[in-house]
Amino acid sequence: MNVLTLTSIEKSFGDLKVLKGIDLTINKGEIVCIIGPSGSGKSTLLRCINHLETIESGEIDVLGTKLAVTEYGKTKNIKYIPERQIREVCVRIGMVFQNFNLFPHKSVLENVMEAQIVVKKTHRDEAREISLQMIEKVGLMDKVAAYPSQLSGGQKQRVAIARALAMNPDIMLFDEPTSALDPELIGEVLQVIKKLAMEHMTMLVVTHEMVFTREIADRVIFMDEGKIVIDGVPDDIFVNPEHSRIKIFLERTLR
Repeated sequence: MNVLTLTSIEKSFGDLKVLKGIDLTINKGEIVCIIGPSGSGKSTLLRCINHLETIESGEIDVLGTKLAVTEYGKTKNIKYIPERQIREVCVRIGMVFQNFNLFPHKSVLENVMEAQIVVKKTHRDEAREISLQMIEKVGLMDKVAAYPSQLSGGQKQRVAIARALAMNPDIMLFDEPTSALDPELIGEVLQVIKKLAMEHMTMLVVTHEMVFTREIADRVIFMDEGKIVIDGVPDDIFVNPEHSRIKIFLERTLR
């Protein structure tokens, strides 16, 4: 079953065209990693999927609901469904950002509970039970009462993952989840994502971690200059890269 379908997605910031006709389909249970140089449009693509950015042209279908379609008449216009319906769909999309985005004045438990109570209107007792389950899942039960200032970067990111999982999403988006971490803390976050992969969570992961990508991805997408250059299995990228741009990228990345 298709969880996500993007068709001919175009996105610009002023005169800079960031996404240039992106076509992408993600199936239920797939782990898809997006790699490519900085500025290639990877993060913008994720932000368009969960409506943090709007597109100018194309079509976005998430979980069987068309969020945006292009209408053709005298001019080409993008039309989104009503905001209330968009929120209903986007609550089923988990998002983990580069910089954690935790509430500094709330404990780990409170951070994980917050969106359930505010967005999903979950009863506080139920939200607490779900949150504790997710905190245990990411290995932070000893930090339930701690505040973000008392956590390492890796622990903060694991709290952010627990918070997203507590919303019971159908698809998880990871936007370079280890890029803000010191090298020695990266492994603990990648281990949590690997665990989710073993559970067949549908995931779209923007990452610069090549070894990790090769280990967990069902498919790897290489983006460059706002386009998908190749969409294939890991061996297409890492063993037999035919495209010269990918070879150059890997040579620089894997030094």
